[in-house]
Amino acid sequence: MNILIVHAHPEPQSFNSALARRARETLTRQGHTVTTSFLNEMAFQPVSDRRNFTTAKDPAYFKQQQEETLASSANGFAPDLEAELRKLEACDALLFVFPLWWFGMPAIMKGWVDRVFAYGRIYGNGKLYENGLGQARKRGLVITSTGGGPDAYSGLGFNPPMDAILTPIHHGIFWFNGFLPLDPFIAWSPAHLDEAARHGVLDALDARLATLFTESPHQLPRLEDFPNYGKDRQKRFMVTITRAKPVDEAYRSLVPAELQRVGELKKAGIFLSVHLTPSDAAEWRGWVLVRAPDRDAAAAALATLPLASYLHFDIDQLAPH
Repeated sequence: MNILIVHAHPEPQSFNSALARRARETLTRQGHTVTTSFLNEMAFQPVSDRRNFTTAKDPAYFKQQQEETLASSANGFAPDLEAELRKLEACDALLFVFPLWWFGMPAIMKGWVDRVFAYGRIYGNGKLYENGLGQARKRGLVITSTGGGPDAYSGLGFNPPMDAILTPIHHGIFWFNGFLPLDPFIAWSPAHLDEAARHGVLDALDARLATLFTESPHQLPRLEDFPNYGKDRQKRFMVTITRAKPVDEAYRSLVPAELQRVGELKKAGIFLSVHLTPSDAAEWRGWVLVRAPDRDAAAAALATLPLASYLHFDIDQLAPH
C-alpha cells in the first residue's frame, strides 16, 4: 500500500521526529511504499497565496478557491505544490506526525493542509466525505506527542478531551475528504519519560502500525444522510438504562465483552455518548445518546450488547433542534 507521512517538528532530534522516522522505517519494513513530507527539513513554504499557482484567474483580486479551480483544469499549480498534490492523491493512508501545540497541529502543517487540499483538484463539486478523494476507503492516522498526561485530556481534566481537540483533523480534514479516521496514537508527555519508557513507546508504535489497514476505523456521518446539505435524516434517541436483573457472576464475566461492544458501537457512530453511574451505585443508571434511523434500529443496536438480557432500556426520541 502507498503511505504518505507528513511530519512537522523544528528539531530533528526530538522524540516526535523519532516517531516519524520510526513510522517510516516500520512501514517500509512491512512492505509498504512510504512517501514522506518532513516539512521543516523541506523548508516548506506554508503560506497559501498566489505563489501556489502559475496561472491567474483574477490578477486584481485573490480568491483562493477560484484560483484553485483554474489551476486544477489548466495544470496551473506551482511545481512544489504539484509534487505534494501527487503524493496526497497516490496514498492509501495519510499519517500526520506532529507535537500537539496549542491544542492543534503546528502552523507549518496547517499551511500544508491549506495549500495541498485544493478546491477542484482534491475536493469540491460533490467530492466530499464518502465521495471525496479517500472514497471511504483510504485511512487517516494522527501520531502526536503531548506535554500533559492522559488525565489532562480525559474529559475530566483541565484540558478539553482529546477527541474534541482532534475533531478538526478527524472530521474536518480526514473524513471531509473521504479518509476514514483511526484512533490516534498518542505519546503522552515523552519529555517526562526515561529512555527505556521512550523505547517502549516506539515499540508500541510498531505494534500499532501493524494494524493500520486491519483495525476498525471511526464511521462518521455520511453525506448521503444530509439531503441538500441540510439536517441529518438520522434521528437521535436518549436511552435510559437500568438493571432488570441483579448482578451475578455471569454478569461480571460479560463486562469485558460489554465494554468492547460499547466501543465498537461508538466507532460505528451509533452510540454518540455514554454516561454511567458508578457500578456499585444503589440505583445504577446509564444514559446513551443513539443515532439511528428509527426506534427499532436503536433497539436492535442495544440488543447486541452482551449484557442486554440484564438490562432494561427506555428509549425516547429527542426533538430535532
